[in-house]
Amino acid sequence: MKNRKLPEIIIWKAQNYDQPNRPPIWYLIFGLISLGLIIFGIYNHSIIMVVTFCVIIFSILLFTAQGPKIVTYKATKTGIMSGGTIYPYKIIKTFWLVYNPPVTKTLNFETTAYLNNQVSIVLADQDPIELKLYLSQYLTEDLDRQESLTETLARGLKI
Repeated sequence: MKNRKLPEIIIWKAQNYDQPNRPPIWYLIFGLISLGLIIFGIYNHSIIMVVTFCVIIFSILLFTAQGPKIVTYKATKTGIMSGGTIYPYKIIKTFWLVYNPPVTKTLNFETTAYLNNQVSIVLADQDPIELKLYLSQYLTEDLDRQESLTETLARGLKI
């Protein structure tokens, strides 16, 4: 492989998440399952369960109705920027790419944060090889990591 001249900074725009195409049957099944969960809570005389299910159902519907936003991402000498959020390299433990077009094209990394320590960024049209070579200057790539079970399940269920 011949040497590439890497840029000083890599900038790309992409959606902040991949929104699945949900057919009408998805909403019907979701509604039936939601109704079943609420009836189950009522049957068990648990107001906390009913309220919890309602909050979860409302959150999912609100999130699906909003749709993704276009965000500018940057890989710089000091870290990775995602919109207004900056992830300095010193808090990133490792990174890995999940590249299986057209299903998924993401840059993933693990941070030192206690909660939400895994970040996934959509690559869109960004060249994954260029990004991999660039980030390899500053971070360790985890070649054994793949898409997590929850990500695969969420994509399969179109959540």
